[in-house]
Amino acid sequence: MPAARPLRVTAVINPIKPGIMDARQELEQACLESEWPAPVFVETTIDRPGGPQAREAVAAGAELVVAMGGDGTVREVAHGLAGTGTQFAVVPLGTANLFARNLHIMRGRLSQMVRMALHGTVARVDLGLASFREYAGVGPWSGDLPFLVMAGIGQDARTVVETRDSLKSRMGWLAYLESGARHLLHEPIRMRVAIDDEPAEDVEAWTVLAGNCGRIPTGIEVFPDALVDDGRLAVLQARIDHPLRWFGVAAQGLFKVRSAASGLDYRAAEQVIVTPSEPLPVQLDGDAYLPVGEVRFRVWPRSLHLRLPPGRIRS
Repeated sequence: MPAARPLRVTAVINPIKPGIMDARQELEQACLESEWPAPVFVETTIDRPGGPQAREAVAAGAELVVAMGGDGTVREVAHGLAGTGTQFAVVPLGTANLFARNLHIMRGRLSQMVRMALHGTVARVDLGLASFREYAGVGPWSGDLPFLVMAGIGQDARTVVETRDSLKSRMGWLAYLESGARHLLHEPIRMRVAIDDEPAEDVEAWTVLAGNCGRIPTGIEVFPDALVDDGRLAVLQARIDHPLRWFGVAAQGLFKVRSAASGLDYRAAEQVIVTPSEPLPVQLDGDAYLPVGEVRFRVWPRSLHLRLPPGRIRS
């Protein structure tokens, strides 16, 4: 790795993740090899999942904050660091590692990942934010919740809600496929979708997704054109009105060939507001939230200073 000036490093760690002790030792050794100060370690808890610890680390003078855990820990630490200018790095230790996979921060070579976290190229990337209302158009929006890869409302979120914990413990992210297969033939849902300043449109959609990155662990690119640093969200309305449309969807995802027959409507936006005809669950990077009457997805452009392998940002 290239030489870099010493940085004060804090690692926000999920203490229950497999491999966390090895990751701690690797970070301590990497800082020692680089003649940097010893890293500070702070643990997440159920009540404090990473965001507060990240903000406290910044206030205490940390110059680089490393998230060591799964997608939930990474997402929360990112939210705590967004807009601060403090550098952010990821050592993925979760099941799906969606964000790390999209940016080629691969799990499996722990020593290399830790040293890349310390010495990788700094790039400015976007953060997605979601806020909810219990009833459409009534009352203030909730506080923002972060997402780094993609968020959705509709049948995809129901898929996440109904994924069996027993399968997740045995199969990891493959468990979502089992739940997804059970939902493929469910009817589309009536929703009102407002993209940026355009007039709201009434649609029937299986799901509406907002993406900051494009790829899910199966290798399928849900958003082939998504860029993590362009200040826009990729918006997908899956208007699946007949089971045969799923063949077009599969072909598009696997072979990256756009087809009008798939029923997939793509846009790019800074904000999208979705109002379903009935309360629906929402998912953020594969984590489910209770049914809501209205959801707003928006982007916080280039708000994170993320350390990455060289050449991993396309724009």
